[in-house]
Amino acid sequence: MIALHFLLNDVVFDLDPSRMMHPLDAQRFEALSIDYIAQLGKEMFAENPQAHRYNPERARRLCYLLHLKMPHVNAAQFLDHGGRGQVAEVLADFKALNEMALGMMYQQQVAGQLDAAKVDGAVWHRHAA
Repeated sequence: MIALHFLLNDVVFDLDPSRMMHPLDAQRFEALSIDYIAQLGKEMFAENPQAHRYNPERARRLCYLLHLKMPHVNAAQFLDHGGRGQVAEVLADFKALNEMALGMMYQQQVAGQLDAAKVDGAVWHRHAA
């Protein structure tokens, strides 16, 4: 099976679709819109800007839902622009990255060589705080 990587903010998750959802769950989530799933992500990151680090399983599920709705997308950023934990101030951005480059980022992460500044500059084109 080919590895499925998904970048969420500055963490690359290795998603194994066979572990993520049973077929019945997938059918249930088909009805969800991308706007609804993005709202779930905004709520998650409004609660905790480091949700992808502190709750990796929840983050992994969000990545998988995003991937189900937008198969070409393999990167998402949720950024609390106001810094006050308000859902309305969390911005969402989605990208389709080269799969080979994403795999290399995953390998760098495993080796401890990937940090937020590298990801923010290379992918999201901003400077990490």
